[in-house]
Amino acid sequence: MSEMHELILDSTTKILKDICTKELVDKSEEGQWAGDLWEVLVESGITSIGVPESTGGTGGDFVDAFHILRLAGKYAVPLPLSETLIVNWLLAGYGVIPQEEPVTFELNSKLQLEKNDAGFLVNGALENVSWARNAKKILVLASLEEETFVTLLPLEDAYIENNNNLAGEPIDTVVFEDVMVNDIETYIVEENTLQEKVIDLGGLSKAAMMSGALDKVLELSVQYIKEREQFGRPLHKLQAIQQHIAVLSGETIAALTITNKAIDSYDKGTTDNEIAYAKLKVNESAGIVAEIAHQIHGAIGATHEHQLHHLTRRLWAWRDQFGNENFWAEKLAEKIMDSQSQTLWEMMTEEQMIETMQ
Repeated sequence: MSEMHELILDSTTKILKDICTKELVDKSEEGQWAGDLWEVLVESGITSIGVPESTGGTGGDFVDAFHILRLAGKYAVPLPLSETLIVNWLLAGYGVIPQEEPVTFELNSKLQLEKNDAGFLVNGALENVSWARNAKKILVLASLEEETFVTLLPLEDAYIENNNNLAGEPIDTVVFEDVMVNDIETYIVEENTLQEKVIDLGGLSKAAMMSGALDKVLELSVQYIKEREQFGRPLHKLQAIQQHIAVLSGETIAALTITNKAIDSYDKGTTDNEIAYAKLKVNESAGIVAEIAHQIHGAIGATHEHQLHHLTRRLWAWRDQFGNENFWAEKLAEKIMDSQSQTLWEMMTEEQMIETMQ
């Protein structure tokens, strides 16, 4: 955590509270790019937080960055902020100056590069690319002369088929068909290592954003029961409603706590199973909280006029991004089954001892 942590979060909160309104999110879901908000985020250095100043970034650390993503989830920011941050983090290792334009990535598939006198000929298709229609460039894996590279490609000449997830966010298909590009940089990578790093960064980013959305859903639910009455009594006086709020509070606090622990571990470079635990728990909490929050709000929570659906639809959509519950549970199970030195009980008790000592 940097010395400026609280100041960074306070200023980001003010920006998002003032600019990222319900109306802006509505317009984004209708297809309008939130360009003014993006410019403010760039000017504030938020899109390059966690990138060293020596590389042209804002500085700060991963704790600052992931807590900013928590705020992005809380305010349902309709922009590729996490995608741009991840691209900038990955390229910072190669000394690349952070991108100020919106960028995205897809590193599960490989494109084919063919070098000629004019540059590179690109072919291949990428599916479920977040925010492709609004991004200027995309970070991809590419094969060239039996080597695997990572490279940042312009999207201006690619064919983009528009699709949306449940939250109304773009998850497009990108097709490069004999697209000629030049002046690109390629960096040799080990494919599996890079993909493991990306799934960790993506999983933790979505866990952070979801924990922020859960926090906002709890706020909206508490506000609603204080303002409404039923059968002549305030909703917050009804025992059934109090039980619902207790569950919402418990799930939200659990999600925030386990995500914060994963963020701290990642920042210290000591991440073992924390990201898997965090994404598993946040995914589970998302289902519970969304269901109860809509029960509390009744029909109004699903209407266009109310803000609740912005958050719950994102929670449902983000559960499946960068690994659903089955994905992360299987990763944990594989690690336990492959361990030659520890049983499940030994692994659990060792981690508990480490937490106690810390």
